[in-house]
Amino acid sequence: MESLTTFSLRIPKDLARSIAIEAKRLGLSKSEYARRAMEEFNQQRMQERMAYLSTQLAAHSAAAHEAMESSISDGIV
Repeated sequence: MESLTTFSLRIPKDLARSIAIEAKRLGLSKSEYARRAMEEFNQQRMQERMAYLSTQLAAHSAAAHEAMESSISDGIV
C-alpha cells in the first residue's frame, strides 16, 4: 500500500458539508473523496501543462524547420 501522510487544510463550512454528503452518497470516507478530487485536479493541471508545452514545442520546431528551409540556398534545383 502507498505510504500516506496527513494534509490539513481549512475549507468553508458549506464545502465541508457538501463533501460529507457526496462522500456518504458514494460510500467513501471524506478523506477518500477529497483525495480523489485533489488527484483529479492535479492530473487535469498536468494534462493542461503538457498540452501547453506541446504547443510551445511544436511552434519551436516549426520555426526551426522554417529557418533551416530558408537557409538552404545552394542553387541546386
